[in-house]
Amino acid sequence: MLYWFGKIIIVPFFCLIFRPRVVNWKGLRSKGPVMYLCNHFSLADAVALAAMSPRGIRFMALEKLFVKPLPNAFFRSLNMLPAGEGGGSHLGPVKRAIALLNEGYAFGIFPEGHRSPVYTEMDAFEKGAAFIALRANVPIIPVYMDPLSWKRMKFRMVVGERIIPEQVKAECPGQKPVDALADRIVDTLNTLRVETEELMPPRQRRKV
Repeated sequence: MLYWFGKIIIVPFFCLIFRPRVVNWKGLRSKGPVMYLCNHFSLADAVALAAMSPRGIRFMALEKLFVKPLPNAFFRSLNMLPAGEGGGSHLGPVKRAIALLNEGYAFGIFPEGHRSPVYTEMDAFEKGAAFIALRANVPIIPVYMDPLSWKRMKFRMVVGERIIPEQVKAECPGQKPVDALADRIVDTLNTLRVETEELMPPRQRRKV
């Protein structure tokens, strides 16, 4: 599969050029269905997450990329699937994500739903990731990547502790499960952001 061939070819160059530093790299290891959740600031985010993860991760992309036979075969060989392949209209991506997790795959998702328009700030998070994790009942591996890694030519990533949806649900009995989990995701990514900032020399840190 092109995905694994790409890892063999790209990862050595990625490490040589960007000198990645990953805090809690072991946290990326997983077995069974799991959701990798990360902030989103560049088209290269999925590539970086796939490069650093020891496990294959499946992502979803716009359906229009899969219309023609050649692009369809290419993107599918990269572990990417059309977002609407779950049936229905706006619920298609959600159904497809849940189906992938039910099949035991690792699924990558960006809770912002799109690239952040402000390069140094995370955009508002959508609740789709929380809904999917609850419905599929799978753990979440939160990841934060420094949005200025590409400009600084120094890639920095912090991997957080797993978020277990059922635990969050039990800890917040007076709150709707999807809201409680969505809030936990936001808090966790903000905490990881601060940890990522601390990896940089003081003069290079952004104001948090």
